[in-house]
This record gives sequence, C-alpha cells and structure tokens, in this order.
Amino acid sequence: AYNVQHGVDAEYITWLTVGNQPTDTTTLIPFLKGMEENLNFKYLKIVADAGYESEENYSFIEDNNQIAFIKPANYEISKTKKFKSDISKRENMIFNVEDNYYICSAGKRLFYKGEQKKKSASGYESSKSIYECEDCSKCEYKSRCTRAKGNKQLHVARNFIRLREKSLENITSEKGIILRMNRSIQ
Repeated sequence: AYNVQHGVDAEYITWLTVGNQPTDTTTLIPFLKGMEENLNFKYLKIVADAGYESEENYSFIEDNNQIAFIKPANYEISKTKKFKSDISKRENMIFNVEDNYYICSAGKRLFYKGEQKKKSASGYESSKSIYECEDCSKCEYKSRCTRAKGNKQLHVARNFIRLREKSLENITSEKGIILRMNRSIQ
C-alpha cells in the first residue's frame, strides 16, 4: 500500500508525494524536504492534523525556521473532565521546577531518576526524563494512579512537551484558528 500526501494553498494542490510510509507521522519531513527542493519558496506556517504530531516533526519544523500549527494528538481528550481529573496524568500533577520533582495527588514526590534516550528509524534522538515516586506501597490512590507493582513512574519528554505547547498556542491563536478552518475547508 502507498501513502499519498498533498499540500494545498488557496485551494490549489502545491505539492504531492507518494510513499510507502505506513503512517502520516513519517511522511511530513520527506514531504517538506521535497517541497523545499522543488519549489522556489518555503512555506513559513506548517498546518497539519494530529496524525502528523511527533517530536521529530516539531523539531524539524523549528530547526527549519518554520512555525508548527499541528493539532496535538491529545487535543480533544485534554479538554474533558475525565482527563482533567485523572490523577495518573503528568498534566494533573504539580511540578517543582527549582528542585526538579513532581507531586502526586497523595502529596508524595516523584524524584528525577535519570534520562532514557531513544533513536527513531530515521536517526532522530529523543530523550525522556524518568521520575519515580518515593513510596506508593500504602497509597490509597495507587489503583487509580498506576498499575505498576512497585512505585509510580513518569516518563517525561521535555522537548516534545515544549514543542507541543508551542504548537497548541499557535493553533489556538486567532491566526491559528483561521488556518485550521481553511485547512478543513480545503
């Protein structure tokens, strides 16, 4: 099977690629590189749906001096009451920036334990910070917070979070709302 991607500007298809990548996530960078190599200009604003969201894509766009208007994959669910009340989510914990630890619903600290590096098939290296709770053994919230036999762990991709937040700010701006609306229409 093949994955067909097309870019649209003012209702005209401006670029088209066909590739054997199984997901949209892995098509964005080759698509943008192809456009740049073959067109006489470079688009400043990259508008895409949640299927294109990845740290690698965000980083490429930022490094290429472009602006990401990519809808976060968790955009809709993050607005729900269920998400906002889920005590297992990093987003619902307090983060102490100065001393680099999280505080869970039970008031326990999740301390920094180290970094975990990962390389994508294309060679992009990402990093996650690992945090672990000081002691979950007698916690009344444990069953709602983690399925781990030991202590709760958080794997936090700081760069991805930073880039996602920047893109979220972009798509919820006045200009971003217009761009997403136009994308849907086209």
